[in-house]
Amino acid sequence: MTDWATNLTDAWNELGQIRPLSRQYRSRLISTDLPLEIHAGRRADDDAPCLMLRATAPQGAHFELGGMRLVLILHDGSPVLVLSLEDDARRDLFSTICADLVASVTNSEVDRALNHFLSRLDAWRRFLRERNAGLSRSETIGLIGELLLLERLLELDSSHLTSWSAPTDGLHDFQNGGHALEVKTGLGPSAQITISRLDQLDTAGLRLLDLVHVRLIESPSGRSLQDVLTALKGHLADGASCHALDNFVIRRGLLPDDESARSTPRVQLRSMDCYAVSEEFPRLVRADLPAAITEASYTLEVRSIGPYARDIQEVLNAFNLGEQNG
Repeated sequence: MTDWATNLTDAWNELGQIRPLSRQYRSRLISTDLPLEIHAGRRADDDAPCLMLRATAPQGAHFELGGMRLVLILHDGSPVLVLSLEDDARRDLFSTICADLVASVTNSEVDRALNHFLSRLDAWRRFLRERNAGLSRSETIGLIGELLLLERLLELDSSHLTSWSAPTDGLHDFQNGGHALEVKTGLGPSAQITISRLDQLDTAGLRLLDLVHVRLIESPSGRSLQDVLTALKGHLADGASCHALDNFVIRRGLLPDDESARSTPRVQLRSMDCYAVSEEFPRLVRADLPAAITEASYTLEVRSIGPYARDIQEVLNAFNLGEQNG
C-alpha cells in the first residue's frame, strides 16, 4: 500500500528547494497511476504546501476553515482546485487530509474518481468546521454504539447506511420513513442516560421515536472501533457504500490515522435496550420551556423508564419497514 503522506511530504520538500519564479504555483504530479491528475504544490508568495487537482468544484465548495483554504484558480490555462495550508500549526492534520484525499481515489474508476474526491473533501470540510481535534474516549464509545446499531440494521437491509443521519447533521441518529432512533451508549454499569440537547427526544414531525440504550463492557477479547468498521463493510453492497461509510466516520470526527481511537477501548455488547418516547415519557421539550431557556442537558435514571421498554428486535423490524409500517 502506498504511503501517500510520505510521498506528499517528499514532494513538498523537493518543491521547497526550487526557487520560485514568476508563476503563482510550482507543482509536481504525484503519480501517473491515479485516475485523477493530482499534484503536490507550493505557493510562490509564501511557500505554503498545497494539493492541486485539475478540475472544477460544485458551487459553494470553496472554504477557509481550520487553517486550510480551498480555492479555484486558473493554472496553465486550466481550472485547478487548490487546497492550501494557511496555519503552519496544523501541518500534520493537513498532511493527513491530503494523503486521505489521494487514497480515497486510488482504486476508483475514472468516471467516479472526481465524485469520490469531492465527497471525501466535503467530509473533511465538515470535520474542519465542527472540530479542532479527533475523537475523545467518550466520543469513541458513543460512535461504537451507533455503529453497533447500524450493524443490526444492515443485517436487515444493506441500504440502511443512508438512514444513519447523525453524520449529516440529522436531528436524530437514525431516521427512516418518519421513524427515528436516538442512540445513547454507556461503558460499564451505565445506570443513567444523559440527554445532551433539548431536541434529542422531541417527537415533532415523527411517527415514532425510540431511545436505544447500548451498554458495553470493556474486555481484551472484545471488538475495537476498527473491528466494527471492518465488519460493517462486509454488510455493504458495493465500493461506493464503503466509500460513503468512510466519509461518514470522518464527519463524526474519526481521523484516518487515529490509531488510539480505532484500537481502544475493546468492548463487548452487554445489552441493547429500547424505550418508546411517547407523550408521557419523562423528558424536556423545547416547546414546554420558557423562551429564555435555549438549551439544556439532563440525566434519566434507567430504572425509572422501565415502563416504556420495547423489544429491540421488534423496533428494528418496524424501523426497517419505515413508512410501510405506518
